[in-house]
Amino acid sequence: MKNKLFPIGIGGSLLIIVVIYSIIQDSPSLLTLSNRFFLVGLPFLIIGILLWIFSSGFFDHFQHSMHQAFNRKQKKKSDIQSLSQVGQGRYSFWLIIAAVLLAASILCALLTMI
Repeated sequence: MKNKLFPIGIGGSLLIIVVIYSIIQDSPSLLTLSNRFFLVGLPFLIIGILLWIFSSGFFDHFQHSMHQAFNRKQKKKSDIQSLSQVGQGRYSFWLIIAAVLLAASILCALLTMI
């Protein structure tokens, strides 16, 4: 549970920062807030999805083939870390932050239509 509270706290603090920024810029409308929440959450979503795909092992065979092709002349085997080990278990951190920001964006967009 403690692991999930940290990214939720970061997402909540980013929400507060975006709201304060919108108030300072004199444009705290719901549509503007929705756009800003989405734009702040988008990099977290992209990083989280990339780490999720890498940790699934989808690119491991490709990485192994490219490593063999480029190191064909070397007799000694070099130890490489597979891409599935790079983002192992870390993608949820990024996706939780993105989920908090995107949920706020969708909520503001729905409230704009009312």
